[in-house]
Amino acid sequence: MQGSSGIGGSVIADLSAASRAAWEADNRADAARLKACYALYRECVHEEASGARDDVRPGYAVVDPFEVCCTHLIAVFPLSSGRAATMVSLSVDLTERYPAVLAALAAGRLDQRAAELLARQMRTVDPAVLSRVQQEAVDAYLAAIEAGERPGEGAVRGMVDEIIARHDADGIRQRREDASRDRGVTVSRGADGMSTVWATLASDEAAVLAEKLDQRAEEFADLAHYSLAERRADALMSLVLGQRGDGSSDSPLRPRVTVIAGPGTADGEPVVQFPRTGDSSIRALLALLGSSAGATLERVDPTMGAADDPEHAQKYRPGAALARAIRLRDGTCRHPGCTRDAEYGDLDHLVPFNHDDPARGGPTLERNNLIFCRRHHRFKTFSGWDYRMAPDGTLTITTPDGKTVVTRPSGPVAAYRREQARAEQAKWDAQQKRTHPGVPAGHPTTDHRTDDAATPTYWHRRAQRVRAERRAAKRGRARPATPPDSRKVPLESQVEKRLAALLQKS
Repeated sequence: MQGSSGIGGSVIADLSAASRAAWEADNRADAARLKACYALYRECVHEEASGARDDVRPGYAVVDPFEVCCTHLIAVFPLSSGRAATMVSLSVDLTERYPAVLAALAAGRLDQRAAELLARQMRTVDPAVLSRVQQEAVDAYLAAIEAGERPGEGAVRGMVDEIIARHDADGIRQRREDASRDRGVTVSRGADGMSTVWATLASDEAAVLAEKLDQRAEEFADLAHYSLAERRADALMSLVLGQRGDGSSDSPLRPRVTVIAGPGTADGEPVVQFPRTGDSSIRALLALLGSSAGATLERVDPTMGAADDPEHAQKYRPGAALARAIRLRDGTCRHPGCTRDAEYGDLDHLVPFNHDDPARGGPTLERNNLIFCRRHHRFKTFSGWDYRMAPDGTLTITTPDGKTVVTRPSGPVAAYRREQARAEQAKWDAQQKRTHPGVPAGHPTTDHRTDDAATPTYWHRRAQRVRAERRAAKRGRARPATPPDSRKVPLESQVEKRLAALLQKS
């Protein structure tokens, strides 16, 4: 038994050593990537400063080299805009301010997460003593982990602050003052009908909020089988709405609801959206409205170009309906890697609007407008990269060195269109099997598309199906009428009548 244990122990020791070697190699790779990123950043700065571009740009048209560097990284890495910015910032900080930290990372002795933590703690240290502080901090951290200690983030922060206090006590005070600017609340869409509310508060404010939530959570005695976190969520909504013990509230809920469905009837249940937080079901919507004091109901037609207005096509600013439709289509900034919500972005003409002669190009229509956040709007306008958009909103961007990046709209209207396109494709395939049994899909016999109408969208496929039905009718093989009891329920019966009944109660 001892022999087998010894053999097993030897194997475990070897695997542990291999894991350690892989960890060190990963750290060295992180350092190499950050060094390459910094070299790219310096080249972007040099190109802008040296006037390497052929055109001479006024000040307002100069693109920030930092943003240029981030966008190049996004074109070669599967990164979000935020992660790319973090990588560039870290590469600059470690190279120019914290070389001792970068050297330890390159030697494989600490990982990137620890490097970020050390840099963040020392960000306000006086430059006159920074080299001494960072060397002591790195030495102390490495000595601790190599002695077998595994300090958490709190312990590392305390250790670094002790070193800073000996050399630059004002650096800690300044950092804490700067931290107060991070105070705020964000709301982001999640998955499966959930969203996340993230708050950064001063410690005293957070303590008051936590105590208040726990006090209110204790009042939900009938929810004792729920977790504390779930009861805190109920308590938060109760505090926001000012609900009292009898269920009444000082601030009655008046939700704003967006219903996405085509005109007349819907090929399934309409999609319900709550602005800024995502989708929900009709059942959940009805339950919400039943406990609210009314709602603002916004109905959106998802048909491509439904919000286009011929009178505004040759005007620079889009109408409210078109602007809303584009925001609901795109969901976020359309630049690669950027997740900035479309509600806070700019509407931009893909083909520039011709102010001198609007009829010559750049129409204000859905197919020529999309959403960019302010910094990526600037980048698209002045970077010289090539942007092309398909009718369904797919955006293809080509970099000056020939790389291609593709983004697709992620808003609720785009999701609705994709779902309808899938459903229509299934109907089309089923119809072709009935009309041409034994003929594989895509065969010339079943393909009635023309070159000028080959866009694979729901609306194109529906036109194909209508044409096929007409041909079948001429041949005397028209499809039987749909029984009355299986016809699609009109949208008004599905949504608007039920909502109207609830809204009349308010």
